[in-house]
Amino acid sequence: MHYIIVGVFGFILYFLYDYNSVTWKNPGIHRFFFSGSVILVIATFKLIFDLRQYIKIGVQAAPHWLFSFILFAGLLIYTLFFSLPFDTTYVQKSEKRKVYTKGMYAICRHPGILWFIGMYFSLYLLTGHPLVLGVATVWSMLNILYVIFQDRWVFPRTFEDYSAYQESTPFVIPNLVGLYRIIRQAEERSGL
Repeated sequence: MHYIIVGVFGFILYFLYDYNSVTWKNPGIHRFFFSGSVILVIATFKLIFDLRQYIKIGVQAAPHWLFSFILFAGLLIYTLFFSLPFDTTYVQKSEKRKVYTKGMYAICRHPGILWFIGMYFSLYLLTGHPLVLGVATVWSMLNILYVIFQDRWVFPRTFEDYSAYQESTPFVIPNLVGLYRIIRQAEERSGL
């Protein structure tokens, strides 16, 4: 149960970070995104450590869930910290920001939520432990609320071209147009 509460605290920091970016603009609160991420990572590692005997059994019975967990975790990290230009996303703050519409963000506006949900439910399927199901459910629901808050309130106020991005790119579920954009961008980078 304490894992769920710790995760809720991490998401509160996320919400405060984004609210601050629109209203208060307090530099101290600007660190809350990083702090919330550290809290979720530590809570996840602690959960994995505490349930290591279930993971060992799960790996022996169904190693594909371990692969799935690692794949989704890698996609989440890549999407949030490497797919986006790090400085303009997390460090620099300006009044006239443009939406980043390449890579993962060409297929949908919030691809990280797909990887987040996939990662925690893969961990549940790996362990079969009800505590992990609770963590996966509560944290995923908080993440859904968080991206709705970002998409409807924060990003339209922080990105000057966000409404055009909303019209051209699906919210969470990728479509064929977004997948085509990714292929076209890869072809442009390779010079084909």
